[in-house]
Amino acid sequence: MQELRRMGVDIVSFTETDSLPAQYDLLWDPGLGMKRIPKILRDAKAPVIATVHGVRVFSLPMSELTRDWNEKYRLLLLKMLLIYDWQWFRKKVSAIITVSIFGANELFHAFKIPRNILHPIYHGINQAIFTVNGERKKEDKPYLLNISRYRPIKNVDRLLSAYQELSVSWRPDLVLILPGYKGDMNIKGVSLIKNSLPHEELAKWYRGALGFVLPSLRESFGMPILEAMACGCPVITSNSTGCAEVAGDAALLVDPRSVREIAGAMQRIIEDEPLRNSLRQKGLFRAQQFTWRESAEEHLKVFEKVLSEKHEY
Repeated sequence: MQELRRMGVDIVSFTETDSLPAQYDLLWDPGLGMKRIPKILRDAKAPVIATVHGVRVFSLPMSELTRDWNEKYRLLLLKMLLIYDWQWFRKKVSAIITVSIFGANELFHAFKIPRNILHPIYHGINQAIFTVNGERKKEDKPYLLNISRYRPIKNVDRLLSAYQELSVSWRPDLVLILPGYKGDMNIKGVSLIKNSLPHEELAKWYRGALGFVLPSLRESFGMPILEAMACGCPVITSNSTGCAEVAGDAALLVDPRSVREIAGAMQRIIEDEPLRNSLRQKGLFRAQQFTWRESAEEHLKVFEKVLSEKHEY
């Protein structure tokens, strides 16, 4: 939003329960995804653009989304309601912005959205915070790092199984920054941080880590991948969904459902210093390609395209 304002876009913010402004050129919802389509979009008298961050309930079996039966029921109900909403919304919306090509494909298959209105635009990262320059965590032992909000989709259980396959005598520690995790973590070498940390603190953990491991079953984008790369931290991530798309050739890619592959990649990171250095350099270059300025420029192109088409309402 800040970059768009710097480029001269006049943005008026309001919530879905507010009344529409008296005058506006187009209506943009920057946060659709796993929620109902708000009524305010149906009532719009100008072109509507929506950013959709992903609809994971259409990509994974329910067993990989949650282990809670009440949550499974809620997600199944939401899935049906989303199908209903998108039957009318796909006729209303002029353009849909997704955060990756994977996200665009997910929407196409879930709701049969016309390809010509799908616009994948990547996020940027804060290059001032996530940088190789700055403090780093100085732990007693080298450590591998995982940062995610605990849910089955983040695949932390397989990561822990893979870690335990490594020899206790030479493996580094594993630090998990895991808001939402319930219970304790009684595994030798594993440190657990349950609270959310500010970005400046996360950057210190990235800079000090031997490697960053994010074997998610599904990500629309995977912001921590780029954050780690920008801090000079070698990355291991999944070979599918938004993870592989964002990482490109600057990470070790693994089958997220294979404990053996995750363990093997961690072992390579631990043992192979030239590999770590290569991934570090590739990651730094890769992260530099994702800026909020470029993201804003791509958004503006979509806005201008929609306005130039002069839809009649």
